[in-house]
Amino acid sequence: MIPRIRIFILVVILAVGFAVRMYKIDNPIADWHSWRQADTAAVTRNFVRYGVNLLYPRYDDFSDVSGRGLFNPEGYRMVEFPLFNLVHYTLREVFPFNSLEFWGRMTSVLSALASAVFIYLIVSRHASEKTAMLASFFYLLLPFNIYFTRVILPDPFMVTLYLVSLYFLDLWSVGSIFKFFLLSAFFGALAVMVKPVAIFFLGVPAAWLFWKKYGFRFYRQKPLIILYSLYLVPFLVWRTWEHRHPEGIPGSIWLLNGDHIRFKGAFFRWIFGERLGNMILGNWGILPLSAGIIAALSSGSYLLSWLAGAVLYLFTFASGNVRHDYYQIPILPAVSVMLALGVTALWKAEPSLLGTLGKRTLALISVLFMLSFSWYTLRGNYQINHWEIIQAGRAVDRLIPGDATVIANYNGDTAFLYHTNRRGFTNVPLPVKDLIDRFGIDYYVSVNYDVATRDIMDIYTVVEEKPEYVIVRLEERPRHLITPTPTPGLL
Repeated sequence: MIPRIRIFILVVILAVGFAVRMYKIDNPIADWHSWRQADTAAVTRNFVRYGVNLLYPRYDDFSDVSGRGLFNPEGYRMVEFPLFNLVHYTLREVFPFNSLEFWGRMTSVLSALASAVFIYLIVSRHASEKTAMLASFFYLLLPFNIYFTRVILPDPFMVTLYLVSLYFLDLWSVGSIFKFFLLSAFFGALAVMVKPVAIFFLGVPAAWLFWKKYGFRFYRQKPLIILYSLYLVPFLVWRTWEHRHPEGIPGSIWLLNGDHIRFKGAFFRWIFGERLGNMILGNWGILPLSAGIIAALSSGSYLLSWLAGAVLYLFTFASGNVRHDYYQIPILPAVSVMLALGVTALWKAEPSLLGTLGKRTLALISVLFMLSFSWYTLRGNYQINHWEIIQAGRAVDRLIPGDATVIANYNGDTAFLYHTNRRGFTNVPLPVKDLIDRFGIDYYVSVNYDVATRDIMDIYTVVEEKPEYVIVRLEERPRHLITPTPTPGLL
């Protein structure tokens, strides 16, 4: 393929990939997985408010996330190293003409575009130019990945970092140029610090490349040991530092196999049936994916190591992958590459014209139906079902002081707390008086007129009451003014 044409096609793919991610890009953080997006965005918002401190990332939730009864009044968010938030913050500061949430989503969008470029660069070294183009196309156009690479999550950024690391390691494996080794180690270490699951997508391909370079004694090679150490040591240092504040570390051991689902029928049904088969591949994509796996196996391709790393990751974090569909974000490069290999294999000419036309028609129909049916399944992710939390948040911003602390009672979901633009609790873990005395909570906000909310309205001062929400100042009214709040529907 002529270089100019190749560059033009890649630019078109990137442009289309960018354009489709602009769909509802200005959504408030109340769509699918809004709680996790709110947690990530809150760290960046606090960088804006209080200054950037990468060693002490903070969000707004005081709740016990550790599962050990440790409340978190400082709001420490000791999860991933906040490199995503640093990039998010930088984009917002350099381009202040749009909202913080917009630039959070754009951080993921730009990460996806960069990932597509590095997928092309790597695949073109191990397969044809057309296969590399197709791999980038699928990565950017799979509806599952369109949605999950325009959310405010660190995962798409982690994917970019591990792909950059693999690209430089691939270059090193051919020429043994030391700077490529160092660049691979650097970007790989960043990927693992952002999300430690990156080690699956780095470690298996690295082992494959060393095996091809050194043979069956590859595991004894000092460069491999050094590389793995450089990937892991910064992450281990960060984890050691995090344990200075255990109240900010969410309980996570359950992600491995907390509900004992690994290797059970329900696991295979959820991961390979519902997530991979239905949501990602729209069922029809199973054909080109299978053809791609067969083609990779037949050729002994290095790209098989990407698939092996993805499968190992899925089985290791069994409960996490079943509970949360965004946990499948890291496997999308491997899926995209296998799809590209499959379509390339199906497109090859057969001895008979009818056989060639049949295979190519089947490939086109499979891809078209895959994208269509997957979009049909995923389109609900963009929908905002609870506008009342946004309305209540705006009312809080209008009516109460900026430094007030609140209980944004929403069953532990931090999205509501995020929209209040205040710090506090997402539920009522203790009697309200204890929360006032121990943590200085000033207000109670709810979008649900349940029994607990009405009891609070009976005792404390209602600031504003609307059908969608109520805001209560946690200041007791004189007892002679307290009258029970009527319950709708009761005479």
